[in-house]
Amino acid sequence: MTHLGLAMSSTGRRWWWVALLVLYCALLAWSTVYISAHPSQPMTIDHIRRTLVIPAMTDSGPVPDQTIHLPYLAWNAATPDPAGVPIVLLHGSPGGADNFVLLGPRLAEHRAAYAIDLPGMGAHTEPVPSRSARAHARALLAFLDAMNIERAHILGWSEGGAVAIRLAELAPERMASMTLLASVGAQRTEGSGSYFFEHTKYKLGDVALKYGPMLVPHFGILGSADQRTSFLKNFLETDQRPFADIMRTTAVPTLILHGRDDFLIADWAAEYHHEIMPTSTLVMTPHDHFMPFLHPKSTAEDVEHFIARCDEPGLTPVRSTIDRAPRATPFGRLGGWFLSWVRFGPWWLVVLGIVLVSLTLGSFGRAWTAVLVGATELDIAVAWVGLTIAELVQMRRRGQFRRAGAWIRAIFRPGYQVVVGFLAVQLLLRPIGEAWGGFGWLISTVALALFFRLVPAILTKTGRRELRTSLTKLRHHEWWPAWTLYGPLVPWFAWLAIRSKHPLALTCCNPGIEPGGGVAGESKSDILTGLLNAGHDAVLYGEPIPLDATPRIRAEHTLRRIQTEPAIGGFPVILKPDRGERGMGVKLCRDERDVFEFFERTPVEAIVQRFHPGPNEIGIFWVRRPRPGSDLNGRIFSVTRKHFPKLVGDGKHSIEHLILNHHRYRCQAAIFLDRFADRLGEVLGKDEHITLSGAGNHAQGAKFTDGHDLITPELEREVDRIASAYRGPNGGELDFGRFDFRYADESELKQGRGLAAVEVNGVTSESTNIYDPSRSIFFAWRTLAAQWSIAYRIGTDRMARGAKPLSLADLLFGTRRHLNDRKDYSIAR
Repeated sequence: MTHLGLAMSSTGRRWWWVALLVLYCALLAWSTVYISAHPSQPMTIDHIRRTLVIPAMTDSGPVPDQTIHLPYLAWNAATPDPAGVPIVLLHGSPGGADNFVLLGPRLAEHRAAYAIDLPGMGAHTEPVPSRSARAHARALLAFLDAMNIERAHILGWSEGGAVAIRLAELAPERMASMTLLASVGAQRTEGSGSYFFEHTKYKLGDVALKYGPMLVPHFGILGSADQRTSFLKNFLETDQRPFADIMRTTAVPTLILHGRDDFLIADWAAEYHHEIMPTSTLVMTPHDHFMPFLHPKSTAEDVEHFIARCDEPGLTPVRSTIDRAPRATPFGRLGGWFLSWVRFGPWWLVVLGIVLVSLTLGSFGRAWTAVLVGATELDIAVAWVGLTIAELVQMRRRGQFRRAGAWIRAIFRPGYQVVVGFLAVQLLLRPIGEAWGGFGWLISTVALALFFRLVPAILTKTGRRELRTSLTKLRHHEWWPAWTLYGPLVPWFAWLAIRSKHPLALTCCNPGIEPGGGVAGESKSDILTGLLNAGHDAVLYGEPIPLDATPRIRAEHTLRRIQTEPAIGGFPVILKPDRGERGMGVKLCRDERDVFEFFERTPVEAIVQRFHPGPNEIGIFWVRRPRPGSDLNGRIFSVTRKHFPKLVGDGKHSIEHLILNHHRYRCQAAIFLDRFADRLGEVLGKDEHITLSGAGNHAQGAKFTDGHDLITPELEREVDRIASAYRGPNGGELDFGRFDFRYADESELKQGRGLAAVEVNGVTSESTNIYDPSRSIFFAWRTLAAQWSIAYRIGTDRMARGAKPLSLADLLFGTRRHLNDRKDYSIAR
């Protein structure tokens, strides 16, 4: 496509957006004018409903000189059974009296039944001073007075239960019984359990529903702002904090009728209410929240069976439990304790737990959170807050705070995950969890985690590429996280520790490397000094650059040493952190500018070291365990060839494209894209190549293969000479570690000539041939098991000769300091 064609295409797209914006603004203006000309009309009372004039109520009582027309439905009111006390049905929010058109007639077979539209809700559209449960309870009392009903059974469904509980506080003598049908109750069972959190949630919802539709051209279909927010005002103006005390002290016989599959008000809330109410009978059914709609017959039978016994005043309540849908707690007592903490713990502490789980376990942690929401164990808003905070933390880690797209994802991705999780559990996964217990819930969580990973990836080109990369990494342990590689070996490590009679016996290896034989944070300059005892021809000279001045002064000092110290050999040189690992922070400096840049990036102690042009590099693992009959001090345990990745151009595609579409390089794309950030759009000529990494470290892009064929008696003798010559600052020896050697020619290498040691890594180094793509995971496990067996044997021998292993406190402190230092390292350049 020509530049002209591209410009025309871009202009066309812009005009489409302009046209859509103009159309939207026109529709919005038209809708606003239409709504102004046709204001919402009060709902007309149908021929079925009746109305009753009562005083308008607030929490404290009637409003002087203000009345309302309260709509209600009645069944069997003309000729009620004289023995049956009337029953009054209270709807939820949102809702109205017509929610009971199926249940009401069935309850009216033995008594009069009434269902009222609570003030400001349902068919009642007059302005009211309050929509709180307490004000509604006072309106209910006024209704009873106006209807000359001395005693009544009160059934509260959902939020209507709050009105019933308030009536039990205001006028318990007027209640023959109270039925809490799928009902709200104590504050601690409402969502997060926090009055502050819940009312903040409702206030935000009120603002969104009040003003959000003003941006939508709905032409009145969404109703007025008051109609849209009436149910939220009911929530906002209702205070559930006193409910627990009311429920504990009431003498009103109470039926708690609840469904196990209620996804709006959790089943455990009903069980808690039964626990704190001494006058309650609990009936758990296998139904959901909408029993008046979906199961009116069985619901009416349960209610009638209970209230018939309460028609006569003075009945002593019978406390009992009928569970028609028992459910086991997954993971036994531990699971019960955990779920109790999720349900009743402080919301902010639960949020913190969600953040930690999400950051630690990734997709599995997010799926676990969503499963808890779907199982109605965790409030959806609490989950959303926790997952959003975790997304923001990830944004900070990735340096994405200034990207608008990252902010949008941080806000909407958690919402999508909890909603999808809720629907998936309710519609698909819950039966699996309930049928198979803890294992079923684990399977459900894994399935949801895979969904979270796979579905978004499939929808975009970038996502599909990342998915292919993930599948590539999954196929070979070379790319696996360390915990998956080392996890199965934990029992073996434990056995070695027991056999050695000390868990850290291996830290007695390498007495010449501190701390703990090179367990973490050892000084490379100290180690290099110890290696130089073998001679400058065998070891690449280097010296420390202390952290005692500004970056500029340190750079100038380094430049002087490069110019004046013959052993360094002038440019190019290697600069790297003194306590680094995995090639992090290593830089090949070719001129003064590179040196200044390094010290600006690396505010830690450093080393300047002579550069060896190679071009080859190997890792040789040496142990102080000679072969039988050998006159050497040790032997070569393994050899690893290091292959530096080269990118070959095709004359068509950019560096970025070539990296992302290479079967191997895309697995380490993050490193390469960062390293070549200023050249990603460059198109390499056909067969032109660049080296993506010159650092001989897998984490920096190198490929490792097993080099066992390189081991010869001559090479082993030379490596043994270098290792045996080592003396640390304390005079200690080297027992166990992996050398990095540079060399030019393989034939010379086999003769033990032409190799130069860059460094040696101590007791926590790996035999890196385990990462050979052609080797299996079983080879890796056998090699690691043998390697650590040797380390523990050497450590045990050293302990027998008086060496002291590192203490656990010193290990933890040193590791923590080392991890903190790593934050200051850049990738190898």
